Amino acid sequence: MKILHMTPPEVRNGVYQYIFNHIPFIDLSKYEFSFLTKVADELKETKEYKEYHFPVYRLNGVQRDGQEQFEHEVREILSQGFDVIHLHTSAWRGFLIEEIAMELKIPKVIVHSHSSGIDFVDEARREEILKDHIYYRERFTLEYATDVCACSGPAAEWLFSEQIPKEKIRILPNAVDVKRFRYDKEVRNRIRKKLGLENRVVIGHVGRYSFTKNQEFLVHCFKKAYKKNHRLYLILIGQGENRAVVQKLVRTLGMEEHISCYGWMENIPDYLQAMDVFCLPSRFEGLPISAVEAQAAGLRCLISDTVTRETDLTGLVKFLPLEEEQWADVLAGVETDKQRNWMDDCFDRAGYSMEASCKKLIQLYESV
Repeated sequence: MKILHMTPPEVRNGVYQYIFNHIPFIDLSKYEFSFLTKVADELKETKEYKEYHFPVYRLNGVQRDGQEQFEHEVREILSQGFDVIHLHTSAWRGFLIEEIAMELKIPKVIVHSHSSGIDFVDEARREEILKDHIYYRERFTLEYATDVCACSGPAAEWLFSEQIPKEKIRILPNAVDVKRFRYDKEVRNRIRKKLGLENRVVIGHVGRYSFTKNQEFLVHCFKKAYKKNHRLYLILIGQGENRAVVQKLVRTLGMEEHISCYGWMENIPDYLQAMDVFCLPSRFEGLPISAVEAQAAGLRCLISDTVTRETDLTGLVKFLPLEEEQWADVLAGVETDKQRNWMDDCFDRAGYSMEASCKKLIQLYESV
């Protein structure tokens, strides 16, 4: 079965992580995953591509810059005999690809919602995209897809209007391989020693440096907390357009000796072991894989109350409003996390094991 994933133009985000997490658990002799993306070269640099060598198709145009050329390009790619096209979507900018896929009678055309807001720093740009999103959301019906799904309730409400019956929307969990994240004291000690943080309380964050993830808020909260507790240290890990902005803020606040802004790392599970609490002060989310991974590591989590309660799979999550003093007070009281549990049973019960998630995904692809 040939399955084409249409994916966003940033490789290190939750959508790719969702797909990459599933690949090792998929029988690749039966199901071929391929990708349609604007960042084909970047995708081919990932360790996942180097391991699996899945087909990658480059999408050069966009619908709004020239429909005729874009349509020609899409038709050429979609005419290569796919059984499934799985469109991973954060906001509506049009649904011409879906329309073409249905016209070509591709057996499965799946629209999958992964977000619940517009991730742009510039407010005017955000408002412009929001208008487009609302316009197309009201016009999207099941004429343009065989199936619709979402990572959470809020993500479903964000992408699908009342024209899509709620019972038609499948919730697909952002599952992770819990075994990769199991708490390991030796790894924790090794990473903390490597970073020179053996005697510090490590606050951690993993996510794209972006409007959505709201790292500037966390930096401000951390500075206030540090005044009350000098053992604190903040680690930020990710890539994205806002990294330089966050680094400049750290320098402006004079916190370079107590905050590290790292780029993307392949060994995220190791760094989660080193942390004492995981923070995610997002303005909005579909359902954040980073917080799921942190819980798989048995790590306590502080998450903004704008994020769906569905994120708490383990009882380790505390939701806080985006108010600096509250976050600073909680962070100031964090202590070294010396004992953590394996979370396999919690993930199994919540349906967030990779085995359960892959079963749902294959059922979706195979259903008539």
